[in-house]
Amino acid sequence: MSTGQSSLPNSTMISTIFEAETEGFGSYRIPALLPLPDGKLLAFCEARAILSDHAHNKIVLKTSQDNGISWSEQILVADAGENALNNPLVVRDASTGDIVLMYQEYPYTTADAVEDPTAWVSHAGQNFPSNVHEGAVETGYQGRICRTFVQRSSDGGLNWSAAVEVTRQVKRPTEVTCYAGGPGIGIQLRTGQYKNRIIMPFTQGPWDNMKVYAVYSDDGGYQWQYGEVAPAAVNEHANETQMAELSDSRVILNARSYHGNYLRKTAFSDDGGISWSALHDTPDLPEPECQGSIISLQHDAKHNGLAYCGPANTLQRSEGVLKISQDDGNSWQHAASVYPGSFGYSSICQLSNNEIGVMFERDNYSAISFARVSLHNHTA
Repeated sequence: MSTGQSSLPNSTMISTIFEAETEGFGSYRIPALLPLPDGKLLAFCEARAILSDHAHNKIVLKTSQDNGISWSEQILVADAGENALNNPLVVRDASTGDIVLMYQEYPYTTADAVEDPTAWVSHAGQNFPSNVHEGAVETGYQGRICRTFVQRSSDGGLNWSAAVEVTRQVKRPTEVTCYAGGPGIGIQLRTGQYKNRIIMPFTQGPWDNMKVYAVYSDDGGYQWQYGEVAPAAVNEHANETQMAELSDSRVILNARSYHGNYLRKTAFSDDGGISWSALHDTPDLPEPECQGSIISLQHDAKHNGLAYCGPANTLQRSEGVLKISQDDGNSWQHAASVYPGSFGYSSICQLSNNEIGVMFERDNYSAISFARVSLHNHTA
């Protein structure tokens, strides 16, 4: 069991879950945090050979039985050899208790196999090896494409089913090249006409035309359909989205700005993720173009607002904060600082009426940590 605890302002404790250059991997990125009803926490991420987004990535998991104070040994959930597995996206089906994990698989590709190897370069400063990249995959369902798989666990994440491909159920047949789930968590609607529907947030490419949408299931995560993309103004793009249920059973979409104005993008759905209102800026949520996380808060089994987490510095990925909305995402108020330094991707969950668990990348991706953060006067 690993602890590595220390304290931070506004947080009860911080523990390291995954640390670079340990346990056989050079880098760990892309957190996804799932709480279970019995109090167990499941922390998923990509285990990478190096920092690159495509470095023979595996999907790994650690669990905690004590609200994040200590973490289990690492569990290898999915391994595709030289291919890269990306974007863990996880949800629990309340009707069965099954945990549903969805992720993408990018095929290993060498530079001489694509027409324009320079198209692979999308992240300044990252060292992409001769390996696949989003710019190398093709449209359709055959050939050099990005595929999506689902695995299930019925015992709290200890054992996992074989991977089932669902590419045709989540990817449109034309125009779309790269695409991604989340990353982070999916949701299951608790109320309304679409109660029990599982919704997974998605982004589709190509790079110069990013769009966000929902993938949904009405049978517990076995069969999936994709909804419409959220309408956007010309040259307004969003990606890396998360979703949450609102007080009136609508769904809110909260997405990273992509080559935009460093403000989170928001849209709403009143038909369970099938269609969306137009994307609009969220002035209370500035960001440096980075994934962020959003959840519905509950109090005595009733909806009680929203929580958002992400880096607040628009110049760099730092100053991780928690913000609260009590008006269905129309406005947001600062609730707590999470981590003042380097702060990347995050995934959050509600631990109690006034405490949030935050799984986040820190210190230039050298570790993925967990913090318990008190909301003080912002009682959930």
